[in-house]
Amino acid sequence: MSTVDSSPNANAGVPSATATATPAVGGLLVPAWLAVIVFLVGATAAHIYLHYATHGVVNVHHVVLAFFLVLNVLINFWELGLFACGDQIHDEYEATKVSYKGREGDRVNEVFAKRIPFFKLLSFRQWTLIWSSYALYDPGYAQRHSFGFNIDVGNGFSTIIPATLFAFGMTYDVVSPQILGIVGVAMFWQMFYGTVVYFFQFFHSGRHHGHSKGSIWLFVGASNGMWFIFPIWGIAVSVWMILNNSMAILH
Repeated sequence: MSTVDSSPNANAGVPSATATATPAVGGLLVPAWLAVIVFLVGATAAHIYLHYATHGVVNVHHVVLAFFLVLNVLINFWELGLFACGDQIHDEYEATKVSYKGREGDRVNEVFAKRIPFFKLLSFRQWTLIWSSYALYDPGYAQRHSFGFNIDVGNGFSTIIPATLFAFGMTYDVVSPQILGIVGVAMFWQMFYGTVVYFFQFFHSGRHHGHSKGSIWLFVGASNGMWFIFPIWGIAVSVWMILNNSMAILH
């Protein structure tokens, strides 16, 4: 992934995000933050376009849920990587937990500034720094037996298919409105409940100690909070679809 690593972590065998920005081979390099934005904006825009082409409307419920479900699929990809590359994530965390103590935000910035070879954007190993940097706030993500590790891996395996079904089902008649609503209630409730329990165990186990309130709100609260707010929205829309056996709320 890198040519020369002059960081304090070089001896630990885990290159820094800065070092990984300069691969030994040529080719198109894409900043991680740009890859994320292009995927989120592009996939969400595609859903909005297809919905407009089919129904002639831009619907706020559809736009909000389409964005969230696209985001969830991206996270699902990373969560599958968490499962597949747990040992690498643990090693990266162990190599950086001391040197980045008190400046975890710098590590996060480095992670998203990392340049990834275009043809390796779908490699799980290119995205492990997402988890090893988050583990600086919650070490459980570097431990396969922890709740946080397993709830996210479980989310990755269990919601990617229903999320994709619901996203396209909002536009096309894939299943009946009531069936799609039932799928939505089950999926969104799982997301909501898992997030609530995660927040409880995070604070109850004292994971927040040693970090500023601002960093906790930004890197833990905001990132996980989306799986609290958007699922409530999704449940409300899904219940309406079940009770009315109609997709009118989305059209």
